[in-house]
Order: sequence, then structure tokens, then C-alpha cells
Amino acid sequence: MNSLRRISIIGFCISFFMIAQSLNAQSIQIPAESPDFKVFPNPNQSESDTYVSLQGFKAENLLVVVYDMLGREIYSKVQLMENGGFLFTITTDGKQLSTGIYLITASANDKVFHQKLIVK
Repeated sequence: MNSLRRISIIGFCISFFMIAQSLNAQSIQIPAESPDFKVFPNPNQSESDTYVSLQGFKAENLLVVVYDMLGREIYSKVQLMENGGFLFTITTDGKQLSTGIYLITASANDKVFHQKLIVK
């Protein structure tokens, strides 16, 4: 009888915890307009163009920097907004990105966005 009481108390505590977690999850607000930062195609072929897109984010300009896995800066450019968003091609002085993994960061208005790019 004593063990049955303990089991029911433990079950009650677990149920209470799960309900509390569910209420916390429902109270989290998702921003109505979350920025959409894309790098495509990804993975990419080394001879293909790489495109960067940022939509749903209000800024006059955007700084885009591409780093290799050793932390070296491969590319950087300030891009101006066109047609309510940013869409441009990454070109590195006429050369294509060589095979490897890159980190692309875009920053504006004290916000930083990151994407990984794989070039085959």
C-alpha cells in the first residue's frame, strides 16, 4: 500500500512537470517576421556561382564576409538593399571558391547571421 502511494505521488509530480513545461512552451512568442538568410546552392560545385539571400530583414546595407575553416577572410562586401531584400552572387576577384567548407556571415543593425557553405 505504501509503495502504491509513492508511485501515485511520483506520477502526479511527473504529470505536473509535463503540464508546466507545456504551458512554458506555449508562452514563447515567435517573431511575426523572422529573417530568412539563405546560401544556395548548398552544397555547391566549385565552378558554379554561389548566391546569398536575406529576406524579411530591414536594413539599408549588409556586410557579408566569407571565411575558410582556418579563419581567413576570403571575401567581404557591403551590399545595398534592392527590392526590399538582399540577393547577390559571391565572386572572389573572378576566381571561384575552391573545394572546402566556408562560414558565411552577414551583419546589419547589430544582428549577425551565419550559414555554412560546402563547395565540392
